[in-house]
Amino acid sequence: MDAAPATRSPRRDPPGPGRGGTRPWAPVLGVLLVVAALTAGWSLIDAALGDRERVAAGTALELGPDGDAAVLRVVGHGWGLSKSSSDPDTAYALSRDGVGLAARYIGLTEAGDPGALWNGLRKVQSVADSGSRLGSARPLTGAGGAIGRSGRLTGGGRTGSATLWLPPGRGYAVEIIVLARPGAAPGAVADATAMAHGLTFPPGTT
Repeated sequence: MDAAPATRSPRRDPPGPGRGGTRPWAPVLGVLLVVAALTAGWSLIDAALGDRERVAAGTALELGPDGDAAVLRVVGHGWGLSKSSSDPDTAYALSRDGVGLAARYIGLTEAGDPGALWNGLRKVQSVADSGSRLGSARPLTGAGGAIGRSGRLTGGGRTGSATLWLPPGRGYAVEIIVLARPGAAPGAVADATAMAHGLTFPPGTT
């Protein structure tokens, strides 16, 4: 894959008591950041469906600052990467057979709790985008001790899922949206879901 030179995100020190402790508004801000990313994900997917550059199965796409990056690994053949909507290390938009996937790095001012973020996200999402609906979440556990949540997402005649990952001890989250048009290939939906649920993190994030 021919990709533009990566622009690495600046390293973020993990939050902790020595850095001011937990602020009462931090969970609210975290929810708003995630909502903004989720809402933006729709436009990323739309762009990916019309702007594609083939990316090979097994390609590793990094999300996050150098040394702490999460890795989204492409599952299956035939995926296209939208270069115009992808920003190396912060956002990727992929599409295949009527299925779109948008993955985004989200910097947080404080370490968040996945359950609290998800519950807040569900409440705010209908206001941020009245045409979409986010369902209840089921917990996920990922490599490196990452804690996740995933739930059904619908809107604009498309169905899919939103997945939120929080690596312990890191001041960021990764959000992945998968949306399928009516009649989309089931295999593409399965591969996209496998990518969203198979995000990996480097050692030392526990």
